[in-house]
Amino acid sequence: MAEMEHKQTKTKRGFNYSYYFSAPTSGKPVLFFAHGFPCTSFLWRRQVAFFKERGYGIIALDNLGYGGSDKPTDPKLYVGRGLAEDVVDLLDAEDIKQVVAVGHDWGAYVVSRMLHYCPHRISAVALFGSGYMPADWSLNPIRQPEVVIQFFGYDVVAYQRFFVHPDAPEIIEKHVDSFISLVFPETPEQWKTSLCVKGATRAWLNDDKIMPLPSYFTQEDNEHIKSSLTSGGVAGPLCCYRALNEDFNIAEDTKLSPEAREFSQPLLFVAFNEDCVGLPAVADGSHSKYAKRPLTRKELPCDHWGILSHGQELNEMLLEWLGSL
Repeated sequence: MAEMEHKQTKTKRGFNYSYYFSAPTSGKPVLFFAHGFPCTSFLWRRQVAFFKERGYGIIALDNLGYGGSDKPTDPKLYVGRGLAEDVVDLLDAEDIKQVVAVGHDWGAYVVSRMLHYCPHRISAVALFGSGYMPADWSLNPIRQPEVVIQFFGYDVVAYQRFFVHPDAPEIIEKHVDSFISLVFPETPEQWKTSLCVKGATRAWLNDDKIMPLPSYFTQEDNEHIKSSLTSGGVAGPLCCYRALNEDFNIAEDTKLSPEAREFSQPLLFVAFNEDCVGLPAVADGSHSKYAKRPLTRKELPCDHWGILSHGQELNEMLLEWLGSL
């Protein structure tokens, strides 16, 4: 997935997106891969190689704000409906009618909004670590920490209150190596004290704290993430958190009927059982309410970055499930 292999397409909203595309062979479906924060399509390189070799079509984009895609810094431009419609424009540019959508982290959010606003473009869904994210704004977890703590026993999204602060991009960019060691923890338990405690994320970065990186996080991973953060900045990627915090999604999402918040496509969910932020129980609750067909549920003993640490196992799980469709 070298940079020269990426294509560029401008969406109807006027944004240039960078993405990797490989056409399917032998009648195989196209797999659409959506990454999360703070990665790029590079996260999916092992999946791209594995499934391309087996004839599957591939489209793996750099989300808005990341990699080779445009990086606006207005959070209103990162609302879910807009992001979903951008993906539709990319599919149209490649004459792709339907995809099997695969998402992780904020990529699961993009896939979820596609299920809301353009469900006919998705034939099946696979979500890794992060589950289906419905358009339900009865709780704003960033602004209601007391509810989060009461429900989960700790402040699962404390770090997001730092991410939405105006000085967050500057602090992160000033302490990139510290940020990388924060986001890619040596042990899953590290996040309980560095991300899930009020003020801990800001303190970690201001102290320029650096811990050993996990064994699965290669030098290639490190160099790519660091290059992406230093060349493109963090203000764009943080806009999804700001849009959530400032309720910019509500205007469109509240127009959805209850039926539009549900989905009937086949679902594969792979829980990452040691992730203390992307909690499997949250995903399970969402799926039991909104997924209207039986789902396939798998699990792995890994932290948030199971795509990196257990890539081969995920590939085999996804391949087996695709064969059952």
